[in-house]
Amino acid sequence: MKLQRFASILCIIFAAAHASRLPAQERPKQEAGGLFEKAQREGGDRVKQVEDFCAAAQLEPKNKKYNDTCNSYRSGLLQDDTAALAIAISAYKNHDLTSAETQARLVSNYDQKLSGSARFLLERIHDDRLVTQVQAAWNRGDLQAVLSEAQEINSADGKAAVNGYVNNANLYNGYMDQARSEAQSNPQDAIRQLTLAKNLNPNGPGNPAGMIADLQRKPVPPTPVPTPAPKNTGDSPAEIAKKVSKLMSDAHNAEQQNDMPGAINDYGLVLKLQPNNKDAQTNIDRLQLAIKNDPAAAKNELTAAIRYFYRSQFEDAEREFRDYLKTPDTAQNPGPAYFYLGATLLEESVLTTPASSWQGPSPDVVSAFVSARAASYKPVRTYVSPTVLKIWDQTGQ
Repeated sequence: MKLQRFASILCIIFAAAHASRLPAQERPKQEAGGLFEKAQREGGDRVKQVEDFCAAAQLEPKNKKYNDTCNSYRSGLLQDDTAALAIAISAYKNHDLTSAETQARLVSNYDQKLSGSARFLLERIHDDRLVTQVQAAWNRGDLQAVLSEAQEINSADGKAAVNGYVNNANLYNGYMDQARSEAQSNPQDAIRQLTLAKNLNPNGPGNPAGMIADLQRKPVPPTPVPTPAPKNTGDSPAEIAKKVSKLMSDAHNAEQQNDMPGAINDYGLVLKLQPNNKDAQTNIDRLQLAIKNDPAAAKNELTAAIRYFYRSQFEDAEREFRDYLKTPDTAQNPGPAYFYLGATLLEESVLTTPASSWQGPSPDVVSAFVSARAASYKPVRTYVSPTVLKIWDQTGQ
């Protein structure tokens, strides 16, 4: 009896030992089989399906069925992704953004190169749609949409495509803000600002045409008598010294900001107060020599003149353009200078002459545009009003 029990115990021990060794040997095969069966049920997620089929093949590399299935499904997925991407690219080139987006979204994330190309294409489609929306917003005069939708564009090409609309929207808003601030104190300049806004975008917000009509119905105030140049006899020596100190400080600040024309103007005001101020005269001579000899300084002078134009300070702009063009030494870049001189004279003429009396561009305008063309200048059309562009195009015919 005891012998029988002992033999039974030995059988159990041997069986347990054999069973403990069997799973260790069979476990990869069992796991491979489980993955293969699982993959067969994963048709809705092809990437996961391929991953599980191929994981089964890795666990059982000698199993031909597993390896063939892995290769077949992986090849099929890559072929389908490649085909979808090719169709998406072709649709994009044909400007069919809807089809391009649909096909690009069919590309799986299995292959890093293919999925990366699909994501890039989807980003371009997203930005192209925004560019179209920005253009439509500008045409209907929704400048807030222009600015907000432009901010959502990520690509450099997309940003470049809408940059002109963004700049024009800001320029339009600047004209309107300036007009509102001057409507009571300087209605004529307010009308000029409103006209610039209306010419820039006839559909823009704020109803500039209506504001112009309202201002024109109001009685025009008498033209103010120009303030005479400051004289020494009008102020006490202490007051003159205070004004001189302020002007000298303003001139130094203008120099630091590379606004040489502004600095020269401030030093000139000092000489009107103190004709014998040697520092002011020396600084004027120094800056004029720098503008003459330094191309960078001349460029700053041209930049300041263009800034005057866009601020509708036409008298200042004309003066600076003519000063810049006086000699070849200062006129390092005559093309834009001649163009904006012509644009300045034209804008000033249009705004100061009733529409019924305007006879077209003056000879000076035409001459300036012809000189700009001779210098091979081509304006950035999105930054220029339609009125100027119309005359500019006529001079090229």
